[in-house]
Formats: sequence, structure tokens, C-alpha cells
Amino acid sequence: MKGQLTKRDITLIEHCRKHLPITSDMAAILFYPNRYIAQRRLNTIHQLRQLKRTERIVVNQPYIYYLDKRDIRHLPFTKLLYDLRQNEYDISEYDFDGRTLTAIIHKDELSYKINSTIQNIEQVYKRLSLIAKKNPSQ
Repeated sequence: MKGQLTKRDITLIEHCRKHLPITSDMAAILFYPNRYIAQRRLNTIHQLRQLKRTERIVVNQPYIYYLDKRDIRHLPFTKLLYDLRQNEYDISEYDFDGRTLTAIIHKDELSYKINSTIQNIEQVYKRLSLIAKKNPSQ
């Protein structure tokens, strides 16, 4: 499918429009099986002429992008999702609703529902035992 968008590519672009900012590493964790494939697909997406300039900027890597400054408020939540995937949690669904992240995650045949705000995001890290892995110096 050289030069054409796959379903994952379209999903990534739609996600970027709603939940920016995002890095290429996060895109790999959320949408592609590994970093190598993500890197290739992001390059392909960026080079397609049919995309608008803002869409090409969104998927250019390895930087963090946003279309609107208001989208920056999702960064702590996007980072939390990234940390969850890095710590072998499966994310079955998630949604940003205003200033809240709602997600359903799975690990070792157990399911958890997360309702996180900016104020309680550190508690989520502690409850899921990610704090030691996130900040090894603590």
C-alpha cells in the first residue's frame, strides 16, 4: 500500500485532531505494532500530497504537535496512556471529556476503570504502581 493511507493511519490522524499533542513514540504505542512500522508509516503520511498542511505537520516526527493551543491540556493524559502501555497494560478504550480522562485498562486478567483529572493524576500513578517506574529517583 505504498503511498496510500491505511485504516490505522486515518485513525491516527483523527486522534491527532482530537487529542493532541502526540509524539511519534506515543503513536507507535497507541496505533502500530512497533516503533519501526510507526516511523515508516508516519513518514509516508507526512509525504502524501493529498493531506492538508496542518495534517502533515501533525504527523511529522519526533516532535510534539498541536493544532490548537487548547489541545495542550491533554498532554498529562496522553503521557499517562503512554506510561500505561510501557508498563504492559492493555488499553481497551479511552476518552478525553473536557479535563477528564476515562479509560478501561487490563493487566494480568484484571480490569481497571480510570477516571482521572489533572488534580488526581499522581494518585492514578501511585495506585497502578507506575510512580516508581516513572520516577526511579523517588
